[in-house]
Amino acid sequence: MATNIAAVPTTMDAFIEKQARADAVVNIVLAGGINYWLTRDLPFIPAVLPFGDPAPNLGGTLIAIAVLMSVLLSLIVWAITVSQRKAGKIVPGLLADTRSGFTPLVLALKHLMFTLVPAILIVMILQGAAPELRFSPMVFTAIVTVIAAVLAYFMSKSTTRATLQL
Repeated sequence: MATNIAAVPTTMDAFIEKQARADAVVNIVLAGGINYWLTRDLPFIPAVLPFGDPAPNLGGTLIAIAVLMSVLLSLIVWAITVSQRKAGKIVPGLLADTRSGFTPLVLALKHLMFTLVPAILIVMILQGAAPELRFSPMVFTAIVTVIAAVLAYFMSKSTTRATLQL
């Protein structure tokens, strides 16, 4: 005799924390892997380079992370959370025909402002205070990975919370 056990929907706080941790882990793997692969053969990575120089550097990487993560992470997390709510896997549920309008884009722009402004300020400080600062590929990868994980964690929490407040 088989018993039917209905899946209990996840509470909002539990889902937000689970989503944020998962996004941080994914970004550790992605940012760490990509940056290590790009810089593994280089003897060092400079902190900053002149604007437009395509070589890897910490300043350019921080700006790229700010832009890409703000937009991509916000939109991906938004879509995942909305689909989970529509499927009834998160309390409160969401009607299948609910439209969010421009809310995900506004959230992505908010995240962009909160990440891009500090990234540009860090680049400006590095250019003025330590233009000759260089990192080994492993140290560079560790710095970028930690920054990406922290940003992913907090952006994911913000995006998930905003989605759950629809």
